[in-house]
Amino acid sequence: MASEEFEATPEEVRRFALLQIVLTGGFLVLLFFMLGGTDADYPPAWLSVLLVVLVGVGAFLSERVWLSAAPLPSDLTADEQRRRAIGIFAGQTVRKLIFCEAPLLLAVVVTFVSGHGGWPLVIAGFPGMLALTWQVWPSLRNTSMTAAMLDSQGAESQLVESFLDT
Repeated sequence: MASEEFEATPEEVRRFALLQIVLTGGFLVLLFFMLGGTDADYPPAWLSVLLVVLVGVGAFLSERVWLSAAPLPSDLTADEQRRRAIGIFAGQTVRKLIFCEAPLLLAVVVTFVSGHGGWPLVIAGFPGMLALTWQVWPSLRNTSMTAAMLDSQGAESQLVESFLDT
């Protein structure tokens, strides 16, 4: 599946990632305190394991997103290759966000339907926020993996340089 392109700049991608990380973390902390924190009983082991496994599955799927990038044609101008590469990376960032946040949303649902207070948010929230930050932030690792796919047929997307320049 080819990645969807967006019109974006490296600074917009970086701001989007930061906003999503802060909003998700703030939402989880707010819900944790609204639902009584850790005053309730700790959930059963099977539920704790299930929540962590779901976070792991979301992180695994997010890790595979960069493989969906189709190589850029090498006959495009340098500016067009760079613009397309940033757009593809922005689309991948949104997909990674969805994969990483889905388990966190399931933990929120479990928190509301179970009598375990904020424990499900703690159990899924810490590893989930780590995975979300690791996958969504436009780090050298993330941009390099996407650039490797985009440049695999001779294109020079300059994706990594685009994020290092700003």
